[in-house]
Amino acid sequence: MTAPQPEASTLMSTQTLGASQVLGTIHVPASGVAYWRSVWSRRHTLALAVGGVALLALLVSAREPQAGIDYLLLGVAAVLGAVTLATYVPPVGVPAREHLTGGACGAIPVLAVVGAPVMLSQADATPLPLVALLASYGLAVGKRITDHASC
Repeated sequence: MTAPQPEASTLMSTQTLGASQVLGTIHVPASGVAYWRSVWSRRHTLALAVGGVALLALLVSAREPQAGIDYLLLGVAAVLGAVTLATYVPPVGVPAREHLTGGACGAIPVLAVVGAPVMLSQADATPLPLVALLASYGLAVGKRITDHASC
């Protein structure tokens, strides 16, 4: 004797469609390091390069480096911020509207990247603001890479 099978309407089907999974009627955008490795393109690399140079110039003008370690920390921060900004470029074949979902949660990382130089310019000339800048940019890039479209 076999166990009764649940009706098809009560089962949630799982299918892979491009960069998202369909779970019933819920669309879950793909994310994570493997996702970004697979969709990273020349557009992302160009956005990373341009954003990195612009962000480094902005950070150096916001806080005049006092020593070599300041240049190093500002350079690392510029790369982290540029990676964050590059993740806002939609992958090839993904509509911008679908890629830029997330509402306020999706806006927080870009606001952190753009707003941090203003706060850095008003901070004391100690290493602590640079550490806070790196932590802020690290959290922003982590958010964008691991779950760019959700809270």
